[in-house]
Amino acid sequence: MPDTIEFGKQLTHWPILVSFILSFFAGGFGLIININLALMLFFIVLFLLTFIYFPSYLPILFGHWQLENHGISYYKMNSYRDKLKMIFAPNKVEFQFISYSQIKSVRVVTQDQKYSITDILTIKPDKQSVFPWLRKPFFLELELNKNTVNLDLSFDQVHDPHNTLFRISNALDILGKRI
Repeated sequence: MPDTIEFGKQLTHWPILVSFILSFFAGGFGLIININLALMLFFIVLFLLTFIYFPSYLPILFGHWQLENHGISYYKMNSYRDKLKMIFAPNKVEFQFISYSQIKSVRVVTQDQKYSITDILTIKPDKQSVFPWLRKPFFLELELNKNTVNLDLSFDQVHDPHNTLFRISNALDILGKRI
């Protein structure tokens, strides 16, 4: 087994950078009329992006997770506070770790169906949109002893649709042997 199999995109400073750039554009547009409108548009756009848009879509945009030798690591995005921390301090991100012994069952979930480890070859994911609000559900559902964890696969389906199913099949094969 390779050291890790990774899915999703790792967290960067991209959300806060995009928020400031789009806010500057909105403020610059408002500057055509007057400075008060420019400041108001700047802060409104900055607030909407950093406190509403990015926290809502962070699991889809930056749902990085990886299969390791002893378990699965993924970004801790359990609460709104965790998501804000990821936006403002991406270098201090906390990972959750799931040991293989904690996993009771694994399924791949698409918009219409749930596939078990034995149904690997029949998975037919829908074509995904580049816009996160238009993406269809496509994730790995881990049933643990006390709860379930959903690990996003839609990012990989958007950016590497030809190899995603192969990588999922490798990951499910390893999970099937370990749990």
